[in-house]
Amino acid sequence: MDSENFPAELMSQGSMVIPDTVCAFNRSVATNFLYLLPEIMCSLSGIASVAIIFYSFFLYGFRLLFHYNAKILMILLTIFILIFSLDIVYICARQVFIALTYQNDCDLVFETSSCSMFRRVALTCFVGVTSTQFCQMLERLIATVLEEKYEFQTQWLGGLFILFSVLSAILAIEWTLWNENPLEPMTHCLTYSASASIGERMYMVLYGILAVDLFILVVFFALWRKNKQKVLSAGLNKKYQQYENLVVLRALFPMVLLNSVFVSFYILIAVTVRQFRESMSILNYKLIAINTFIFPYVSLLLAVTILLTTRNEFRRRQQRKLKPNGKVTTQTYFNQYQRQWSVISDRKF
Repeated sequence: MDSENFPAELMSQGSMVIPDTVCAFNRSVATNFLYLLPEIMCSLSGIASVAIIFYSFFLYGFRLLFHYNAKILMILLTIFILIFSLDIVYICARQVFIALTYQNDCDLVFETSSCSMFRRVALTCFVGVTSTQFCQMLERLIATVLEEKYEFQTQWLGGLFILFSVLSAILAIEWTLWNENPLEPMTHCLTYSASASIGERMYMVLYGILAVDLFILVVFFALWRKNKQKVLSAGLNKKYQQYENLVVLRALFPMVLLNSVFVSFYILIAVTVRQFRESMSILNYKLIAINTFIFPYVSLLLAVTILLTTRNEFRRRQQRKLKPNGKVTTQTYFNQYQRQWSVISDRKF
């Protein structure tokens, strides 16, 4: 998001002291159609994301036929997207409301302290989506390496994956905001990338996300290629694990592609625009920054893929519950096929 470009001398020790001319300029920015439109679009995207996630939960639930670790990481990813979307709805809807109902030009300028919590939540969830996808790739990597041993012996790893994902996101943003100036003026609560107090550290985090996204893509395609290879001498349990790896990877593919590609694209644009910041007007810089902030739309697309995944898994679960005679069994997919293949394997000896 955009930089505020307020001179440091305009901030006093106890509160902001902003000239009327500065307030007037920021009012002209905040009420600009090209500034309001992306805020409205972000609000609508956030509302749609929340609606889709709740629709997915109440209609299909999260009864996924994945390994326990893969399932709880999918749930964690959904929680990050849900919290981010709720936060975006509040921030952007509030910005639009103030821009349309302000009484004084300076009503459109805020102290960082009034926005800090909402910015902190949004940034943590932003990083959390990538850290969770990193854990999803790590989880499938371990499943591929351990093969048949993974299915029933590693559920304890799920808690470690969640702990790592959440803590890494929180610590990254807390480190970023460590030097946050509570008196720094803002015209938008999502301002961060070029903030005078946190800008440099935030760009270090963005570079880190870019590197992790590249790692995620490389690992994903390596795992896909590895599990697509058919080993003729492999036992049924190993083939079963390969099949399960492909099922999970196939479900993760659109999410990995959306987040890694689009977020990387956004970061590259943000870095490029920042390099030319001095050669453009403050107004143009602010308009470019807010119009290139695409993560709310990425969250909407991720919510749609979650809906499609839960729907497909719900249907697959219903099919697996049916025996050939049409009666419903309570056996889970994993136990049912593990027993069948174990019996077949035993008979061969």
